[in-house]
Amino acid sequence: MIATLVALAFATQAGRPMLDQRRVDLLQFEVRLPETLTPAERTRAVATFTADTRTIRACPDAARIAARYKQDRIFSGTLTSRPNAPYAALPAPLRAELAKVPTGHATRPFGSARELRVLIACSALKLPRRPASQGTI
Repeated sequence: MIATLVALAFATQAGRPMLDQRRVDLLQFEVRLPETLTPAERTRAVATFTADTRTIRACPDAARIAARYKQDRIFSGTLTSRPNAPYAALPAPLRAELAKVPTGHATRPFGSARELRVLIACSALKLPRRPASQGTI
């Protein structure tokens, strides 16, 4: 009887997607492009950001690139840390991009004509820690 109930429970769950409760530590690296750029300048700026973010192998690399941009006044940008972010809350296209790159590497740039972004997974996907049980056995 118990085996039948367990089989029925698994069959019922197979039809419904399980909620993905994994978490990830993310870093978003964003640069803003001036509206005054010509199309050729915009193309060069995108190529520079793309080439620089391809060299990222760990989250501190993004901070070094951002500091260089600030010092050289190439781009105006921000780094936003999102620790313990729910992976399922990310839009599906971003989850697909993160799945393509190793931990510590940047996704392909995405955004708009005014701003470019990359995401970097600073940690591997992990399940949330559950608090220790208070009950006795």
